[in-house]
Amino acid sequence: MLPIEDNAPFTEQIAGHVERVEQFIANNESINMVLPAFPAKSPNRTKTLGFLPDKGEFYAFERLVNLCKQIESIYEPGAKVIICSDGRVFADIIHVTDSHVSQYVNTLRQYAARHYPNYFEFFNLEDIFDKVDDFTVLREELMIRYGESLSDLRQRVKNEKEASTMYKGITRFMLEDFSGIDKFSDYSRTALQKVAKTAAYRVIQRSNAWSRLLKDHLPEALRLSIHPQYLVSEKIGISLVSQTDVWTTPWHSVLVKDNTSYQLMPREQAEKLGCVLVFNEGRASHFERIHRGAE
Repeated sequence: MLPIEDNAPFTEQIAGHVERVEQFIANNESINMVLPAFPAKSPNRTKTLGFLPDKGEFYAFERLVNLCKQIESIYEPGAKVIICSDGRVFADIIHVTDSHVSQYVNTLRQYAARHYPNYFEFFNLEDIFDKVDDFTVLREELMIRYGESLSDLRQRVKNEKEASTMYKGITRFMLEDFSGIDKFSDYSRTALQKVAKTAAYRVIQRSNAWSRLLKDHLPEALRLSIHPQYLVSEKIGISLVSQTDVWTTPWHSVLVKDNTSYQLMPREQAEKLGCVLVFNEGRASHFERIHRGAE
């Protein structure tokens, strides 16, 4: 768990989660864990290698499988992660095409089926509104059914610590992403910050609607989050790659291997450090840091 505070009794921290786990155990079922994540690659190529998944996502999958195996070692039915890819939910806001979202998610599905067939399921917007081919209509339908007003969200960001922390984190990501997109190349820093703040509210608004939909359709599953959570929360914060940077994700960065450790950083930073780009099956995969001995 990745906490933002540490002053709550442990029994209070685990209360809501234990009830769900106990229900799975009572039915001798695999423990289902819902993870809204793996949306699409950031379109800012100073941060990422391309629009398809790379070693960053695949390493995160490995860590999620290790979590499932730890549970399996003490509870035979084990656990599985339901990846609820949310790229479709806000693709238009983050300036990623729906085609790239589809290719990104389909590549993840194929990789999981090939390497970890027993540990992952996938769930996205099309699985709910499967008779609608227009993705814009899908997003509108999501907000009609599960959305909150922008004024209510702004009020929560103003008054609630958790909402405020989320808003600041998403704004930072939006600012970083937009600063490397050609569409915004002529924007001043002030103008770009304004765009990022507006986009952050819209991303959170849709992300919250997606969370409500998941709660409706997968009510019994444990709720995981890639973002830090308060210790008393309906979600459990987890780290996909690094414990030192709990906000950076594989889809906003590249993976850098340094001897036996891994970390995430913007592509631009990895290149400035002189890291070597590694290819796998003809595609850019990750970077490796080379340590040269004294001459």
